[in-house]
Amino acid sequence: MKDLSVILQGIASASVIAKERSFRGAMRDTGSGFRKLQHQIDALEERLGFIIFHRTPDGVIPTREGQIILEEARKIEVIAANIMRLGKSLNNETEGEVLLATTEGLGTFWISPQLRAFNRHHPGISIRLHPSMALADFRRFDVDLALQVIEPTLPNIKRVKLGRLHLVLAAAPSYIEKHGEPKEMAALANHTFVFHLSPQSSDRQLIEKVVGAPLAQSQYIVMRNSTAHYLTIENGLGIGFLPSYIFGLGTKVQALSVPVRHELDVWLCFHEDARSTPRIAKVIDWLSAIFDPRLFPWFRREFVSPRSFSSIIEANGLRPILEEISLPR
Repeated sequence: MKDLSVILQGIASASVIAKERSFRGAMRDTGSGFRKLQHQIDALEERLGFIIFHRTPDGVIPTREGQIILEEARKIEVIAANIMRLGKSLNNETEGEVLLATTEGLGTFWISPQLRAFNRHHPGISIRLHPSMALADFRRFDVDLALQVIEPTLPNIKRVKLGRLHLVLAAAPSYIEKHGEPKEMAALANHTFVFHLSPQSSDRQLIEKVVGAPLAQSQYIVMRNSTAHYLTIENGLGIGFLPSYIFGLGTKVQALSVPVRHELDVWLCFHEDARSTPRIAKVIDWLSAIFDPRLFPWFRREFVSPRSFSSIIEANGLRPILEEISLPR
């Protein structure tokens, strides 16, 4: 039994290390220290009789034998996830925890500020929010629901299109005062940009396509964090794509008139049997409500100019809701 426990712990750690391709990434993902992870891998390799990973300058790479073990480990993850989902479906309690993975921007700027209102109506449900641009791995059992901007392709995963993000070029008044506002697409070639680099979207390629040539390194700043990306634009360091909903939240930046934008659909993803768990069903209904495009114009399929938001907010009585949602300062 002790050997089984050691093997399962080692396999779990090996799966995360392989996914992140580094011990550092696995430490961040699991919350475990390096020594603990290394000990678990050493113990697993000792019992198996061969090495699982090669340590290379490009990261941690599975050996041929390690790859075979990791493929079997994925079967264990699926079984464990099925057991967890079965347990939740057999538990008809309306109270408990719901694990929600979201894209970083939506989780930080749109969902997190509204959790207080959700808790007032459902005090027994605790939403554990995980904002990240990494795609949720439904083969593991650490997520109940996921919001992402890439349509999932895994089998047995139900997906609902909640709305659409419209990303528009924006800049701070201080940037426009210093560098001027580009009125035409050709003028963009003379400006500095702040790009958000993530696994789910890329804005640099679109700008270079519009400009018609690669940008010089001095013309752009790259951010991997949504909050840092937004604040860098707000502080006047460059022009960048921002989701139009921020203009309904009282942002200091302003949307540019140059007609360059792109759209990303917002997908709510969950296992087919998730609605059989009452607390998860309530969270699904809540998410559908706060992304309702009939109420919130920035999530509609068609583009609505931020200049129209003020009148729509007043007409729909959204001011009290939006006053509880604030952008980072």
